[in-house]
Amino acid sequence: MAAAAVAVVSMSIPALAKVDAGTVNLLETLDDYGITVLYNPPGCSEGWQGQYTTKKVMSICYSGQPDAETHDTVRHETMHVLQHCAALRRGDQRGIAPLAINPTERQQWVSQVLRSGHIDQIKSLYPARVHQIELEAFAGAAHYSSNELASLVKAWCFK
Repeated sequence: MAAAAVAVVSMSIPALAKVDAGTVNLLETLDDYGITVLYNPPGCSEGWQGQYTTKKVMSICYSGQPDAETHDTVRHETMHVLQHCAALRRGDQRGIAPLAINPTERQQWVSQVLRSGHIDQIKSLYPARVHQIELEAFAGAAHYSSNELASLVKAWCFK
């Protein structure tokens, strides 16, 4: 699969969403890294809340004013940016890979952050080939603040 064609989509899954005052800082950091953020592009009508592609384009979908779910989507899609940066740092030009290399440690962390019902729901909505990527992204969005994610983007993505 070509790296440019890889897209990771955030479906509508209830999460531990919260409005995060650091989201503006996070969006500025993403912009500094060269991520183009599109707000409510035409594809938003397809039922997804967000998307990141390895062409460094993030799409955020919402109606009305941004709310807690919108902030959560920005954090989730930023996790995919981090996964992309981690793959590039490791020499993997194919796309997106989990940040945590050790699958056992990653699964333990995800199960500490997300409820088992949430994990099951994520697995039911996404194909098996992206379970680990999505589980890590949902857990990261729930665990990290926007300011923490901005720091991680600087650490993983900026040279």
